[in-house]
Formats: sequence, structure tokens, C-alpha cells
Amino acid sequence: LKASLSDVTLPENDDYYFLRWLRAVKFDSCKAEQRLRKHVEARKELGADTILTDWKPPEVLVKYFPTGFFGEDRDGHPVYYDNLGNLDFKGVHRSCTRHDVTKLKVMHAELSLAKAREFSEKKGRKIETITSVLDLENLSFQRHYYWPGINLFNELADMFQYHYPELINHVLIIKAPRIFPAAFNIVKRFIDENTKSKLVVLGANWKEEILQYISPDQLPQAYGGTRCEPDPMCTNFITVGGDIPPEYYMTNLTETSKEDMESVVVSRGSSYEREFTVELPETVIRWEFITSDHDISFGWYQKSGTKRRRFLPMTEMSEVVPMKRKNSHIIPESGSLLCSTAGIYVMKFDNSYSWTRSKEVFYSVKLLPPDTELSMPQMATEEDGTGEEEEFYECGDGGPEDRTVHNGDLRPHEGDPRPDDDPRPDDDPRPDEGDPRPDEGDPRPDEGDPRPDEG
Repeated sequence: LKASLSDVTLPENDDYYFLRWLRAVKFDSCKAEQRLRKHVEARKELGADTILTDWKPPEVLVKYFPTGFFGEDRDGHPVYYDNLGNLDFKGVHRSCTRHDVTKLKVMHAELSLAKAREFSEKKGRKIETITSVLDLENLSFQRHYYWPGINLFNELADMFQYHYPELINHVLIIKAPRIFPAAFNIVKRFIDENTKSKLVVLGANWKEEILQYISPDQLPQAYGGTRCEPDPMCTNFITVGGDIPPEYYMTNLTETSKEDMESVVVSRGSSYEREFTVELPETVIRWEFITSDHDISFGWYQKSGTKRRRFLPMTEMSEVVPMKRKNSHIIPESGSLLCSTAGIYVMKFDNSYSWTRSKEVFYSVKLLPPDTELSMPQMATEEDGTGEEEEFYECGDGGPEDRTVHNGDLRPHEGDPRPDDDPRPDDDPRPDEGDPRPDEGDPRPDEGDPRPDEG
């Protein structure tokens, strides 16, 4: 293998380096050569040889990408902390480019190799791999089931496995929530078998179990150790992460394509509801929507029972995704709901707070059955090479029922501020729960006006 690659410049040239690539392809020297040649080209494109000295990540990634190196495990491997549960998928997608995130992960991989070389020199023996602690606290479908982020994660996982093989010693998974099996089901198809064999899921007593792999004097206090530099999370070395402030969002985000979405115009003072039948518990409802202009209120409800009854009052439904006004005219909104029970779920767009403006909404909703090998959305529009249909189920199959509600009550939802298009002056003494019609200039006809003439 070394002789066949004598015409290319490699980042390392010792036997350990070549063995790493050979082990990754089960000692198929032809495959190893092909991968190494592609790796050399990719290094040139991304500037991997000088990325640790010549590239500075965007500020938002430095402050909010929750990773870092700290200490070593009991076998002398560097330890890399990845607080995935605190990663704001949407915020990262909205505040930096895919190229920036890709370069950041290349930087982390190159730093891993540099740490391994540093530890080898310090200990006088060869250290080839790192141990990773994957912290899943705060992982949730509501926050992390965001397909652009998942798509990027899978691409990065594939890149890491291809271009940096045999770099992982163990991945210690801690604080795995109830949704972890479903979440892992989404990404496992993108993880090779060799990497899967290195995953170690620690249980409820993870603080005790992790000490089998990392000694207390090498472990932050937050993870059951004794180190506090300068705080239990050792934040001088490990970035905590968290929600990315909107001021970091890029202003030139391109809109999600509307071509494959359904559309509806929600008239002023009205709302639009659509029902979807979930036949199996643990089904995931995934949605995405855009408004042409102005915000709109959005949420999900679940009907009691399984029978369809038209115009069921909201008071007889359970709110499962709270109604909240979304600035979907600025940034496309998306999210998901893990349905713990079967039944009828109702999606609602509410424009009842707007007195003067109708809102055009473009939306897409999919029902993803439990225990399904999930594809990425861009794969869902055509059949794969085997001729089998993609495993995304369109919600139209569930027999959805639409309704537009002109309920006459134009008050904003509880907790909502007065809308920007509210025609009442700021000093209007009338409370919100009073007569919604302005005394003058009401564009609506009096037909159907429930107020008596003397009112």
C-alpha cells in the first residue's frame, strides 16, 4: 500500500497510519488506496493540512457548538466531549453555512489526530485513537428532530468515518432519554458496523459506570469527577452550547422550496385546521411551513376518541403543541411530534388575531411510522435504486379533513401581544376581550353581526 501511494503526499507516512486505513476496509489494499487518494484530494479542498493554524471558525460556532477536549481515559487516550443534547440544530443551520460546519468538524478531527500525537510523545508509546463522551441531556424530538440538521449530521458522520477511519476508541453515551432508541434509528444507517461496535450506552448510574473508563482526576465534576476548571463543566475547555440568539441568524437564508408543498389562504379573523389520523403509537408527525408575508399562530391538538366529528370545539381537544405565533415569513418553520398514542391529531393555523390581513401558508406534513428506517427528505421524492418506495408516508393517506373557522372572536391568543396590524390606537381604552370591531372603518359588513343594535 505504501509503495502504491509513493506519488502522493500524505499527512503521515508511518506503518500505523497505513494500518489504520487497511483495518477500515478489512485489509483490502485496493480499497485502501482508493480511499486514501480521495482523502488527499479532500484535504486539499478543505485545507486540512493547515486548518488548525490558518482557519478561524465563525464566532457563533466557537460560542455555541458544544464540544471540547479535556483529560484522558484510563488507557491514556484523549477524551472528547460532545454535548449533542445542547446543540441547537436550527440555530446552527440558520446562522452559518454547511461549509463552515463541515470545516469545523474537519478541524475537530485534525485536532483529534494532533492530540493523539501529543499524547504519544508524552507517554512514550503510540496513541492512535480518542475516547468520546456523548452527552444526550436535553435531547428531544421537539428540539432536535429538524431534518436539515439531521441531514447535515449524517453527512458529517459519513465524512468522518470515510476520511478519519479507526480514530475512535469508545463512544460513551450518557443521559440517554426515552426517545434515544427512536433517534438512533434515524441515524444508525449512516454509522458503519465498526463504529457501532464502539458505542457504549451507560445506564441510570452513569456517573459510577463512567469511572470504569475515566478516572475522577481526569473527569469534570459535572460528570462525576473532581476537576473544576473553572466550574463543574470545565468550560475553559468544553463549550456548553445552548440556544443560538437570533442576532446570529443569516439574513440571506433561501426559502425552502414551495413547489412540493400544499397551500392555503387563512383569511383575516379566521383559522384553518386539518386532521390527520395516526394509526400506531410512537408515530412521528413532521411538518414544515412558510408564510408569504407576516407571521401566523401555529399548534397541534389531539381529539379525544377516534371518531371524526366536524367542528369539535378546541375546549374538547388536548393541546399537544402549544399555539404560538411564528415568524415563518422570515425563516421557514419546521418541527415534529412523537405521538405516544394513536388517534386524530389536528394541525391549526390561527389568523384570528389579524383584523386586516389574510395569510398565505405553504405547508408539508408527513407521518413517519415507528421502527422505520428513515430517509432524508430530499430522498423522499423518488424511488431508490432497488425500486422500493421511500419510507416517508404522506399525511394525505390518512384522510385529512380541512376546515376554515370564522369564529368572530378576533382576540389574540392568551400570552400573545397585540398584533402589528391591530387597528386600535395604543390609548384605546377598550380591553382585548371587548368588542373586536373598531367603531369606525370596520371593513366587514354588518351581516351576521351578533351585537344587538343598541350594543
